[in-house]
Amino acid sequence: MATCNECRQFFQMDENPDKGDCVRRVVDPRQAYYKAKPVDAEREAGDCPDFQKKS
Repeated sequence: MATCNECRQFFQMDENPDKGDCVRRVVDPRQAYYKAKPVDAEREAGDCPDFQKKS
């Protein structure tokens, strides 16, 4: 199963490698912006609709 650590949108925290931020770009009719939420690196990402495998 895929984990958040394997996603292109996961950015690891320097002080704690077991945690990071899931950063997504959101575009609405007026503007584009980024949303970030804290996640565990080993969280299962199989059901995440935004998962993109790192190349």
